[in-house]
Amino acid sequence: MFDDRIKEKARELEAIYDVIQEPILLINEKFKIQRVNQATVLFTKNSKFSDLLGKECHEILYGRKEVCPYCPMVTKRNISSDSSKGPASREIFFVQNGKKQVLYLEFYPYPKEGKVWLVEKISDITDAKDKEEETLRMRNLASLGILVSGIAHELNNPLTGISLTIQNLETSIGNATPELVKKKLQMMKNDVSRAAMIVSDIISFAKNDRIKFTLGDLSETIQRAKDTVCRLFPHLSKSIQWEIDLEDDLQFHFHPGKIERLFLNLFRNSLQAFDYKSGEIKVQVQKRKSSILILVEDNAGGIPDNIIKKIFDPFFTQNKSNSGTGLGLSICHSIIKEHNGSITVRSDGGKTKFSMVLPESK
Repeated sequence: MFDDRIKEKARELEAIYDVIQEPILLINEKFKIQRVNQATVLFTKNSKFSDLLGKECHEILYGRKEVCPYCPMVTKRNISSDSSKGPASREIFFVQNGKKQVLYLEFYPYPKEGKVWLVEKISDITDAKDKEEETLRMRNLASLGILVSGIAHELNNPLTGISLTIQNLETSIGNATPELVKKKLQMMKNDVSRAAMIVSDIISFAKNDRIKFTLGDLSETIQRAKDTVCRLFPHLSKSIQWEIDLEDDLQFHFHPGKIERLFLNLFRNSLQAFDYKSGEIKVQVQKRKSSILILVEDNAGGIPDNIIKKIFDPFFTQNKSNSGTGLGLSICHSIIKEHNGSITVRSDGGKTKFSMVLPESK
């Protein structure tokens, strides 16, 4: 009679467990699956519970040959027999049947005979993330509409410069020396570059195209960005010392054009912060097991604490000449996000350091 009551309670709990629409499973200290609900069976595209039990969780759930690097039983983060500390959690990008998903994982400790097992809960937040990105994009476009008159004013500056230079050449073309003509042409070329960069910033900010990754050399991309920014801003970069420390074999899958754009914006931002003064820009890149760590640092004076949280906001700028769109660092943030990476900034002692992590996508 007592055993029957226990079995009935177990069936009741199992029924409740299976009603939950999100995969939930119990994993032992050897990463073996011990219990699952019906949603886990559906998630793994299996037809029977027995196909999952006793199997390694990382292989069955995510098709990994090795233990997931973010697993709390590996990192020891928030995993102990004290459940009051709350769950460890993690967002991951996951591709299933060719479809990209964003999953939110929660890990709850489960004490078992002196050892700690895990209860893992998997939530598919892909739709929520897509809606969040779409909302952000629409908000950004609304901001673009509100500030379009300001952007038009910025475009008008280089266009006016070109117009005036042409008028000046027209009136003096009869007795102008080749040196004067060359000088005026260079002035127009600089104005065209300024206008093109403003337009490029706006287009990059507003578009939400799907990007394709290709195998590229990050070292070449960084060097190309540095050469380009020095060519576009020869006077700003004249007194700058560059220290670029790159490891060998920095080939991985990324979007070369986007990443070059990322470094162009970061380097330009640093040069403008120096405001023609001398200084140093350091770039350091380290290849980790499954990601690339990128550090870009300058000693241009730092960023005040009261505005450092705003620097990735669209249209926010500290440019003293008021010649920027305020989109550069926002574009950097968008590019890193498109690569499923992260970007942070720290500033103290007159130095500013951007830290970026890019996963090795394939």
